[in-house]
Amino acid sequence: MEVVPAIVAALALFLPFFAWILRWAHERRFIRELVAGPGSLPPGSMGWPLLGEMFDFLRYFKFAKRPDDFITKRKARYGDTGIYRSHLFGSPVIITCSPEFNKQVLSRMTEEESLSSGWPSNKLLGNSSIAVVDGILHKRLRKSLMEAFTNPKALNAQLSIAQPVIISALEKWVSKRWIVAYDETKTMTFCNMCEVLVSFKSMELLGKMEGLYRGLMAGLRSLTINIPGTAYHHALKCRKQLTDILLDEMRKRVEQAVQKQDFMQILMDSVDENGAKLREMEVVENIVSLILGGYESTSDVMMWGLYYLAKHPEILERLKEEAKLIRKQKHKGELLSIEDIKSMNYTSKVAEELIRLANISPFIFRRVVKDDVVLNGYWLPKNWKVIVWIRSIHIDSKYYSDPLAFNPDRWTDLKPKLGTYSVFGAGPRYCPGSSFARSLLKIFLYHACLNYRWELLNPDVGFAYQPHPRPRDGAKMIFSRAQGDDY
Repeated sequence: MEVVPAIVAALALFLPFFAWILRWAHERRFIRELVAGPGSLPPGSMGWPLLGEMFDFLRYFKFAKRPDDFITKRKARYGDTGIYRSHLFGSPVIITCSPEFNKQVLSRMTEEESLSSGWPSNKLLGNSSIAVVDGILHKRLRKSLMEAFTNPKALNAQLSIAQPVIISALEKWVSKRWIVAYDETKTMTFCNMCEVLVSFKSMELLGKMEGLYRGLMAGLRSLTINIPGTAYHHALKCRKQLTDILLDEMRKRVEQAVQKQDFMQILMDSVDENGAKLREMEVVENIVSLILGGYESTSDVMMWGLYYLAKHPEILERLKEEAKLIRKQKHKGELLSIEDIKSMNYTSKVAEELIRLANISPFIFRRVVKDDVVLNGYWLPKNWKVIVWIRSIHIDSKYYSDPLAFNPDRWTDLKPKLGTYSVFGAGPRYCPGSSFARSLLKIFLYHACLNYRWELLNPDVGFAYQPHPRPRDGAKMIFSRAQGDDY
């Protein structure tokens, strides 16, 4: 029996040493491949073999429910350098988390094409998606999308399509009475995106596509292991089905000589300076990316709008007062115009505060594509990923007073410094649909606060942060029509 304590003691001594050897070997695997570079590597650790520091990442995001501590821990261990090295999502990475470094990565270094898009898997988005392409094709796609999103006539047409979808969804919520806002805002936004981008109206088709998109999103967040049963493998199958649906729609338009007023048509009709049109897959893969980009981000901010306004009735009342002033100037049932949306002074402040606090995208990916890339003396090795950590900056007291408070009035005089407000990215890859997303949010707030009321069932429930920040119950609420405020 005396052997057992001896074995336990030996293991207690050996296991920490063995763990240290594993981490040291994993560190050396990457560092020894790098010859003397033009600068020093940022401080940090490559973590464990295969896993890197993903366990630490998941521990703070998923289990401890303290996502900002992932960066806080590195600041405490390595100093507040604003840049660290790590191994996340299957790749060696450089993490930047200061306004100055983030600004340089998203703007100057991307413009110089030292960095490219760094999505974990191009196969899920497509090799011609605006999210992953560079150079001439990226500039051409971006120009077409910016014109479509910012052209006043086109924007008015898009908003006239989107508003009835929002109004119809709100009425459905009344009929249900008990709703989970996290789910309902997603379905509403997905229907909106598909109608504006591809003119799809069939609820059966939209229901099928939404399920496929959820599978695709799950794959984007997973390790790129293409084995049956994995999220990534399922996501590839979902993308194939989505591509087939969109290709079929595109070919029908060509065969039947049909012209529609949507983004698919804009991309189909787009020509470059030589008169060349986009190829089929270039159109389809960018429609997939546009729906993906607006689906969860817009819906989650709307969900947070319902959540925060339920907890702050004084802000809801001010929002309603502004909406009533706009409604007095319109005929019964008349939809909002661009001019109406531009006049929403207080609603705009509420929208910006919601976007800041929702913090939908905690970080933005880039990839180093040139040799000898240096950022303020730190070396960014070629083919390493760069993670621009924006989440913690949006709720940092150095840049926002009482940062966790829902305070729309902070936007009365606030002009964020460069690098401190990057909710839609920055530089040449700044989100082309940012103004459209803001308009959708304001329209939603306008109709919701005028004609409806809601009450959280679990106002003190905690938060979850994976895959996106949300109340743990998905914001369960009672949703009903407001008495005496109907059109």
